Amino acid sequence: MSSLERAANACRHTLDALVALGAELTDAQWGAATDLPLWTVGDVYAHVVAGEKWMAEGGLPLPPGPPQAWIDQGVLQRRGAGREAVLAELAEVRAQRELQLTSGLPPADAIGWWIWSQSPVPFAVQLTARAFDLWVHEQDVRRALRRPGGLGSAGAHVARELILGALPKAVAKGAGVPPGATVRFTVLGEVPGDFAIHVDDGGRAALAAPDAHRSTVHATLTWHAFMLLCTGRADRTREQVWLGGDAELGERVLAHLNVAP
Repeated sequence: MSSLERAANACRHTLDALVALGAELTDAQWGAATDLPLWTVGDVYAHVVAGEKWMAEGGLPLPPGPPQAWIDQGVLQRRGAGREAVLAELAEVRAQRELQLTSGLPPADAIGWWIWSQSPVPFAVQLTARAFDLWVHEQDVRRALRRPGGLGSAGAHVARELILGALPKAVAKGAGVPPGATVRFTVLGEVPGDFAIHVDDGGRAALAAPDAHRSTVHATLTWHAFMLLCTGRADRTREQVWLGGDAELGERVLAHLNVAP
């Protein structure tokens, strides 16, 4: 399965999960707080609807101005519309997206858009970012409702791919890991993995096999904790991580794992 097909499958799976969760929500649950500042469960659904409508309409460059302003507008214009109205809008756009994601996908190398920089990227990259965003927000809803699930879904696997692609920069630049150092991660649970980030003598970081270099830091944690740290949904004080090696450097790395916009 190509990266484009994996992303499309992940989008479909996560949208189905959000529709199913939404059908069971009460008004009180709709207004429940999430880990996102000032956003309720209903606000997350409004954001999902706005993003999916944008994709359904072609996923073209946003209007002039900061992307965050466009994101906030999509939430604000639906705030107060009510649970049934937003979920009806989700069902409508879900039907449109089903057709696009199964039989209307452009080629993987067609021009897409990266929402945060508003720069052109291959469409496969745009759809992968969309799959990541959807799955992360499904998890936001599940945590707010205390309804765990989906941690090993198609969306979770696409999210892992995106996180691993962004992690070298976060480790080398964000955490300031010095040249010659290697940070190893052992991730346990639904989407397990054992990998390392090595920073070469020139300060460039890249993924490496866990035994390719001697580890300066070795962090062991669950997939759930890993995804929370890598998406900025939690900090080190809330998640259990077993650190070996240089503990001070390890703590600095854990504080700079967020790769989400």
